[in-house]
Amino acid sequence: MLPFMIGALAGAESFGQTETETGSDVSEDLRELPNLLDGETGDTEQAAAGAAPVTRLETLLEVNKLADAGRPEDAQPLLEQLISLTEEEFGAQSIEAAEAYGIAGRIEREAENFQRAEEHYLRAVDILRGLDGTYTELAIEPLIGLGDSYHAAGEYLNAITAYNEARTVSRRVNGLLNEGQVPILDRITDSFEALDQYVEADEQQLTILNLAERNHPQASPEHLEAIYRYGRWLRESGRYHDERTRYAQAMRLIRDVHGKDSLLLVRPLRETANSYRKQRLPENQGISSLRSALELLDADGGENPLLRAEVLRDIGDWDVAFSKIEPDVSVYERAWELLGELEDGAELRREWFDELQAVFDEPISQRGLSRAPDALRGYVIVAFDVDRYGRTSDVRVAQSEPAGFKDDAVVRAVRRWRFRPRIEDGVITTRDDVALRVNFRYLPDEQAEGTE
Repeated sequence: MLPFMIGALAGAESFGQTETETGSDVSEDLRELPNLLDGETGDTEQAAAGAAPVTRLETLLEVNKLADAGRPEDAQPLLEQLISLTEEEFGAQSIEAAEAYGIAGRIEREAENFQRAEEHYLRAVDILRGLDGTYTELAIEPLIGLGDSYHAAGEYLNAITAYNEARTVSRRVNGLLNEGQVPILDRITDSFEALDQYVEADEQQLTILNLAERNHPQASPEHLEAIYRYGRWLRESGRYHDERTRYAQAMRLIRDVHGKDSLLLVRPLRETANSYRKQRLPENQGISSLRSALELLDADGGENPLLRAEVLRDIGDWDVAFSKIEPDVSVYERAWELLGELEDGAELRREWFDELQAVFDEPISQRGLSRAPDALRGYVIVAFDVDRYGRTSDVRVAQSEPAGFKDDAVVRAVRRWRFRPRIEDGVITTRDDVALRVNFRYLPDEQAEGTE
């Protein structure tokens, strides 16, 4: 868990998360100010009520419809009817009944009724094991759901136990090295992180990397992707040197297996530079890595517009993050043009150059923040403008709770932030009245000490 949890709303892409020594959750939501202050409730009016569902299938369809619409509370009254009708049609000890209990567990979890969710998931597991034995593969999904419910309720040790039981079944049925374990290992990682047990969390991610190393040839796409995946984990954990060591490993493997001119080198070169930038270190090795990637693409004859656009975008990010004078933002325009050659270019243009994304984020002071279970939740909403060089101006507090607690700290940090410029129709433009929400947790008796 983090001192500042960074998220995004209304089309602003998530910045990701980083690990620090102290830890306490803070999130930053980015969207236009009027929407952020007024709220986005969406269409809350329900459609005209139709006939209540009568059959099992009608009930199942209505439950799923309500859940998919983000209305699990409205689906709750139908759950007992779904279970009863299913047991009448297929029997209390049937796969269909277990599925009904599993659905009920999911709905109750989403409605944050965790005790009922636990009961339903355990009942589903009991039915399936009664039908097909302790290690039935069918039990994996409800066991994972049970773990998800425990995690959402803050019962992290119970979550780890449920996830490990699901993993044991997976290994027993599909083999010790099956990669179907990966989503389970990711969940175990999250629960260990929530307990501040980072060594144990890291062990889960190393296990994922080891599975890829044992299942796929060296320097194969699957093996390389697993290295990059572990690198991202190290970056999120703030272990930047270890992260870059993994990229160096990938480059050695690529050169040995695919040759020193392979375009596969572009990815680890980019990741190396972005690691330095994320660490806020303007080391020459960072920009040199990006230039080396561009040279590889030039030597290849100028093909691969996506790879070239990614490198140009990253060069622009580097310059905006660290330049002491006006950065060269023309590389962004070149990247934007290259995306026009791709089938999904319009979507990439929106993701890269329309959604608000930070390329340099100054840490916000953690003074007065807390990770204690009884810590209260607070927030600061700031509004600001972004010029064509990604620099912020007119940073001001729009709203905060508790008032004044973290206002100055957030304003000071955001003034130093840098953002990727917006591009409209190939032209770099400014952004006005951007809003950012910073969420945090604190203890009331620490509020006075933490006020800045």
